[in-house]
Amino acid sequence: MNRIKQLFQEKKNILSIYYTAGYPNIGDTIQIAEALEKSGADMLEIGFPYSDPVADGPVIQASSKKSLDQGMTLKVLFEQLKDLRKNVTIPVLLMGYVNPVLQFGVENFCKACAEVGVDGCIVPDLPIVEYEEFYKGCFEEHNLS
Repeated sequence: MNRIKQLFQEKKNILSIYYTAGYPNIGDTIQIAEALEKSGADMLEIGFPYSDPVADGPVIQASSKKSLDQGMTLKVLFEQLKDLRKNVTIPVLLMGYVNPVLQFGVENFCKACAEVGVDGCIVPDLPIVEYEEFYKGCFEEHNLS
């Protein structure tokens, strides 16, 4: 069973924490995930930065800019996340804009998520009609919520 579904079956109220991958330092992504789980987080949303985060507020815009300035990309993030499941057992979602996913390739993105143990994705600017028509099968094939 997917870790996200299992979590919601076991708990009514959860603590889900968002943070930007590669912030404050590009190498901190896994250490932050481990620290957040140890501190009581039930689920993590790791944001992958984008150069034009128009739907985000100033704090996430600034963290995304710093992360990108240090060289964070989806390729770098997936390389870092290879060690995710050594110590992190709670559900992990990736969250970000659709453009980096499309540039990476949806199939490649979904496959990489599955390989590193990501449980789901939040892509708020991906229209639901497009998701259902073009991408839902790929996400489901890789067991991504």
